Amino acid sequence: GLQKSVLDDPLASFSMSDLNVAYRMSVDEYEKLCPYAMDLRENWGAPPGTLNTDGKDLLIYGKKFGNIFLGVQPTFGYEGDPMRLLFAKSASPHHGFAAFYTYLEFIFKADCMLHFGTHGSLEFMPGKQVGMSGTCYPDRLISVLPNLYYYAANNPSEATIAKRRAYASTISYLTPPAD
Repeated sequence: GLQKSVLDDPLASFSMSDLNVAYRMSVDEYEKLCPYAMDLRENWGAPPGTLNTDGKDLLIYGKKFGNIFLGVQPTFGYEGDPMRLLFAKSASPHHGFAAFYTYLEFIFKADCMLHFGTHGSLEFMPGKQVGMSGTCYPDRLISVLPNLYYYAANNPSEATIAKRRAYASTISYLTPPAD
């Protein structure tokens, strides 16, 4: 099944830089499909940048299972200071992050997105705290994709952020009791 195909991939090795690359998006394709690609240059320079790239193409990590794509959301990009992304006026997601959501909408043509876990990056991208607009990155990234989000019931405040800033419809679950 799913777990076996990811964990027991016969081609996998720890040194493979292209392990589980589902799609390689050329810079030309990215700039054509991502309507805000030029806006990211202020912080990240010209694409493909240095994150989620092989130096030539933008890499979309994940695996396809028929009409399901299981992807790994890219990192914030500001690993030493991730909160900088939330509070800096001119901050933006990196090109690899934008390419991931561009891939989901325009290449894979997803009908909806299902986020798993807590502390995703989408809802913490720069933009207004309430009343997202077309200039706010959560709005630009999620675009028109319905966003379903499994969220722990013991963290309603952050689930509210996902609802408010990433248009998420949350599906709550109880965390297992500690033994």
